[in-house]
Amino acid sequence: MFRNGQRQAQLLVRSSLCQLLRGAATAKKATSREVKPKLKSGSHIEIPMEEALNANYLSKALGSNYKAWSAALEKHPELKTVKRKDLLNSYDILKALQYSVDDIIAKPMIIYYGATTLSNRHSVLLECGFHDITIQTLAKYVTVVNRPIDFLKAHGFIPFDMKVHERLVSLFTDISLPLATQELDSESISVKTLRQSLMNAYLRERLQMDDGDLQKLWRVYSRVRHKSFRSVQDTVELLTKELKFSAERLRKNSFLLHADADNVRRIIQEIPTIDSQDIRDIGYRRPKILMSTCDSLKQTLQNVRSFGISEGAVLRCLEVLTLGPDTVLERLRDLQEIEEFQVLGTNPRVLRLVHYQNKARLRLDYLTQLKVRCASLHILSCGSEAFAKFARDGSDRTKGRDIVVYLGNVLSKDEHALRNLLSRHPNWCHIPLLHVKQCLEYLKSKKFNLSEIFDNIHLLLYPIKRIEEKLLLLQSSEIQEELQLPVSDVNNLSNSEILTLILYLIESEFHFTGDGIWTEQHTHHVENFNNLLPDFPESLNKVYKYGVKPAEKQITQHL
Repeated sequence: MFRNGQRQAQLLVRSSLCQLLRGAATAKKATSREVKPKLKSGSHIEIPMEEALNANYLSKALGSNYKAWSAALEKHPELKTVKRKDLLNSYDILKALQYSVDDIIAKPMIIYYGATTLSNRHSVLLECGFHDITIQTLAKYVTVVNRPIDFLKAHGFIPFDMKVHERLVSLFTDISLPLATQELDSESISVKTLRQSLMNAYLRERLQMDDGDLQKLWRVYSRVRHKSFRSVQDTVELLTKELKFSAERLRKNSFLLHADADNVRRIIQEIPTIDSQDIRDIGYRRPKILMSTCDSLKQTLQNVRSFGISEGAVLRCLEVLTLGPDTVLERLRDLQEIEEFQVLGTNPRVLRLVHYQNKARLRLDYLTQLKVRCASLHILSCGSEAFAKFARDGSDRTKGRDIVVYLGNVLSKDEHALRNLLSRHPNWCHIPLLHVKQCLEYLKSKKFNLSEIFDNIHLLLYPIKRIEEKLLLLQSSEIQEELQLPVSDVNNLSNSEILTLILYLIESEFHFTGDGIWTEQHTHHVENFNNLLPDFPESLNKVYKYGVKPAEKQITQHL
């Protein structure tokens, strides 16, 4: 540790640093602010590693005997891939529908379907007038609804005196549907065709959908046809009255017709706000969030908080709430494994790296092969066209946002003041954030405190090797004589003065132009930098949705 010395040495050296460091003495005026928590490891949260379903577990969890389940798994090995939580949810629904374990074993693939699917299909069959719905009928749902109504009556699925068309029309309580044409009243059409025709009539009347809207609905969101009429109406009423969705907004987000109204109510009740913002407003802004289960949203928020990330960061990337909680947890952990991601851990937009992690990994790998060092959070997660422009322009620099945010967190300083201070160096935006962090950690390891580092903040932009060389050089008697310092021993200088001397010695070799930041591998000037990178491959253009990395052979020919 260097001992404190006289102030004259610092003044003497600083006067020689030209405009590069002019005004650095005023840096202490930067406003301090509250320290933000660092990204926690979240290591106490575990993703349970499940074994594949086996007969022993099934016999204990659902009942019956080992032999019966063993035979079922041997006949239907795909059942082993079902998650235990999903299995239990499906079983609870079947039990609520009065099906026994023996019924389930007779049709074991029934538990392969999700709980919501089973509930929806059973409701549809009830609405259509089916009576005594056996588990065999439920298991063959798709086949059954594609049968003509007269066929289903002939085989006893629907009573002969049941007027299916009138029964279905009566289910629409909030609007009046016409009692249809002779074609729809015919029993030669299938249940599926009748239901879809009535659903079309409802959506035309309630949401003013035209032929184009309906064609898109059945082409893209065909699962809506398996929702009961009551469920669809309940969802539409909830979204329009509680969340203030207009008919136009529902048409543009017609996947919401498949949302579970009860689940949306749970979300509103159990997650009323995120960072003081009403969940209704959030759901309106990002409708896809309403398709996630309430339990998944609660677990995702818990995972985010466990890593020291605030709910305010969630509002900056609401798309993260559309991912599964296990996926979010896994990606948060992955942030710790890649240095370029880890250094962004305290950035308020860090969740963009979680949502776009696959894309960010590919881009980081691609830019690394092109020898581009400055990959900002924005570039790693922006749209494909913006990324293609950045890579094609060949400008290895950022706007400095990530550096300012990082140093603001670490040094507890105002970001605006930091930017003004750093911008006095002409090349500061050409330095990767990772290098700034590594240099800061190096200086801290040499017992320089944050206040002393802040007084000489531009030193964070310089190669660690050069800093280390000058630190050793200052210990020699020759350099002390050459500098003609007003002290007999360098060790009599303060730490802040030592750092200033190091910066002086580095820049004196480059005529105080700021070019001392370049390493041997990066000795170019900023003005000539646009000519250094290869042409951006034509294959990586905006047609790539996520900026997919080109083939290895194609990358090589550009290096």
